[in-house]
Amino acid sequence: MSIIKRVGVVNWDCALPSTTFFGSYATKSLGETKFRDRTPYYAIDLGDGKIDFPERTQESFDREMQLAIDAGIDYFAYCWYDREPHEDHVDTSAAITVDAHVCELVGARMKHLQSPLRNKLHLCAILINSHPYTDAELKDLALTMQQDCYEKIDGRPLVFFYVAPWDELQQRIRKICQEAGTPEPFFTFMTWGEPPAPGTDICALSAYAFGLPTKTYGELAEGCLRANTVRASGSFPSIPLFTMGWDPQPRIDHPVPWCAYPTETYAPKATPAELLDAAKTLKTWMKDNPSASQLGHIMTFAWNEFEEGAWICPTMDAPDAMNLERVNTFKKITTLWKED
Repeated sequence: MSIIKRVGVVNWDCALPSTTFFGSYATKSLGETKFRDRTPYYAIDLGDGKIDFPERTQESFDREMQLAIDAGIDYFAYCWYDREPHEDHVDTSAAITVDAHVCELVGARMKHLQSPLRNKLHLCAILINSHPYTDAELKDLALTMQQDCYEKIDGRPLVFFYVAPWDELQQRIRKICQEAGTPEPFFTFMTWGEPPAPGTDICALSAYAFGLPTKTYGELAEGCLRANTVRASGSFPSIPLFTMGWDPQPRIDHPVPWCAYPTETYAPKATPAELLDAAKTLKTWMKDNPSASQLGHIMTFAWNEFEEGAWICPTMDAPDAMNLERVNTFKKITTLWKED
């Protein structure tokens, strides 16, 4: 039996109409014609280096889910935000506070939960530790965890924490789960750096992404593997990260207010052969690292981080308006990972 049983993929969907806060930035970032190979297939090409995104329907999102299912993806890990705007901003020094707008980013997960395909493609939460969640939203999450479509490890709902500190939020969601009759979550910390000290109150380690200026995808994959090795060197089991790429040039050309990137040389889009080679290397490494293989999970960056250079979702740069190369390559990857 293969050591890899479940493949999760990050889903951070800001491909929204230009009339929204996040959509106003995404349509500018990806508008230039040179970025068509990373513009999602459902975008509207307005010509003259401009695009827009439509209001997604349930039917169109179900089609996207089916593409992911066909590619062997087992669950999407969604950055989980409140469905109502926030006024109690965490970073009041920022020129533009985004907490009032992140409610725009819940549409994909809501359509996922309403989809008839939800039990074929599971989902789980990435909790952003700087986000001021309301108790009502965490209570709703605790109830969502009870559904069959929510990803679980040994019967426990899988919950990722994105960057430290996570202690206060962990205690809140633990208490709310107890009150709702939801099993204790399988808390997994997404980290960029060293593993936390032994005795830290989490179940496993993983990562959201791996960003590094490199000249080739091979160098990027090697760096990602080194980071996986660091996480696997501690006393916790880990969910290794596989990266589809890293090139934030659209946001360097068109900055956004919630993050910034150094102007460096970034790896070009990986070829199918390069992605398959990196996938083979990761599987071999997992066989040699019990702490990285005992859970049988892999996290992948990403389904739709188009602006940061990591995507599996089909794009619009093909004669038939849907370029399937990346999603077909990922199907080969998941087949490779799950075979004996």
